[in-house]
Amino acid sequence: GGRRGGGGGGGGAAKRTTIRSEKGFDTADALSKLQRKIPRKLFWGQCKVFIFSEAIAKAGIREQFDFLVRHPQPRERAYMFVSKGKAADLLELYPPIERSSAEVLKELTDLQIGMKVTLEQLSIMLKGEAQAAALPLVYILPKPKSADAYQSIPYLFGTALFKKDKMIGEISEKTTRGVMWLRNEIVEYTSTFKVGETDGIVSLKPVHANVKLIPKIEGDTWKMTVKVWTEGDIVQNGTLMNPMNPELLAIMDKAFQNDVRERIQLALRETQQRWKTDILGFAKEFHRKYPKQWDKAKDRWEELFPKVEVTTEIDAHILRPGLINSPGGMPKEEAKEK
Repeated sequence: GGRRGGGGGGGGAAKRTTIRSEKGFDTADALSKLQRKIPRKLFWGQCKVFIFSEAIAKAGIREQFDFLVRHPQPRERAYMFVSKGKAADLLELYPPIERSSAEVLKELTDLQIGMKVTLEQLSIMLKGEAQAAALPLVYILPKPKSADAYQSIPYLFGTALFKKDKMIGEISEKTTRGVMWLRNEIVEYTSTFKVGETDGIVSLKPVHANVKLIPKIEGDTWKMTVKVWTEGDIVQNGTLMNPMNPELLAIMDKAFQNDVRERIQLALRETQQRWKTDILGFAKEFHRKYPKQWDKAKDRWEELFPKVEVTTEIDAHILRPGLINSPGGMPKEEAKEK
């Protein structure tokens, strides 16, 4: 069908996506059957996105993944996802802005809202020391009432966790942020946090961050220090505090620091204690610094990882506080009394 009526603008998918599916004993078999339904030769080099359904992910993606890695054409830069529900349902959507839902996923991933995992990175994770992997989870956004049946978009929300090639669970969007801090994958994003008990909230943007993992083995105890350096500008100050006052700025810095620490601790609780799955890169760091001890312990990493003692050292600063003042700018005396 043609594009829906209305004024100019960014166009949209307008049902340009064609879905063809086929079943087979394995991926290669299904694809050879699929070729019969498509007049042009299937060329995998153009694939920008691969989506595993949650059911396939839980059963194990080894066979499908091996096919993609061994096949000469799929691009190593193609992005990988797990869908809640059937993967085909996502592709049938025709989004209001981009040309296809696959394009939407690519654009959202490039914004680095959630984890960004390419075919090549997934391969490294699955072969890596920790035998663990993570892929962004995709949901279908409920459509507005006025939209046509399939007019919606997929969106990224949280992360699927894999032990070896099987999905074992998922973590929330908030936990994913903490994981991204630990993996040093925070590029730029807005951090919003509360200052004190009764005050309003402060928003910082863009937050630049640098994170280092420093492993240490003392006797039988494996330790990891997480060193975080981060800074951002105030874009909104909903508190009564005047950040030009150095004492009050120090209070705001501390609140920013605590916010980052809480995110990291949430990620550690979920990955280390709940799922016992090292998607944080701890194994790699221990292997690098202590190759001999690692060789002896690597088969027990699943038991060892939850016992690693983690310390966080966070250095968080608010830059250029003078650009946005507080509504009334609380005087120093009042601030002291608080």
